[in-house]
Amino acid sequence: MVKLNIGGGKGHPKLPGWTIVDLRDSADLRLNIASEALPFADNSVDVIFTSHTLEHIAPQSLPFVLDEFYRVIKPGGMRDVSGGDAAFVGGIVRIAVPDIASACRAYSEGNRKFFETSELTYREPDAPIGGLLASWFYSTSTIGNGHCHCFDDGYLKWWLTRHRFTTAVRSAYRKSMLPELRSDAFDRHPNDSLFMEAWKAA
Repeated sequence: MVKLNIGGGKGHPKLPGWTIVDLRDSADLRLNIASEALPFADNSVDVIFTSHTLEHIAPQSLPFVLDEFYRVIKPGGMRDVSGGDAAFVGGIVRIAVPDIASACRAYSEGNRKFFETSELTYREPDAPIGGLLASWFYSTSTIGNGHCHCFDDGYLKWWLTRHRFTTAVRSAYRKSMLPELRSDAFDRHPNDSLFMEAWKAA
């Protein structure tokens, strides 16, 4: 099986059978996904996991990234198997990104605690809540772009279906359709994140 952790070079453990794709030197495969094609054949990848990476991709580069995800991932979907149970067969893409709906709700409610306890708020912790929201949306980074894009449920689904993924469904923290992805080696930032899984038709 071919399993990719894209953007997992910062703190994600190296697991047997997984290839970490990242700009960082710690990656198994050092690559800029915003401009370089994934070096895998069409329909050859079983799993793509990407956590808190797509918000670092400029909107004009995101079509290239999603088209590459679509190109390499195996066709998949839910299938009936013996005994009448359903199982996931084929390739799946699991995405985690900061959830702007949560941040906007916290801002509108004056909920400073959301931002003060968030791992995504980078600058000026004593700023008014508008500054905390701005820091939550946008960040700087010494590796590649900082946060330069953001998503809610509808917007991320729109991007995925626009780039030919047959199905995009909202998931939850450590609730992947694939049991392997439910471990603490994968999902992070449960209070800040939107989790989604997508696949293309067989």
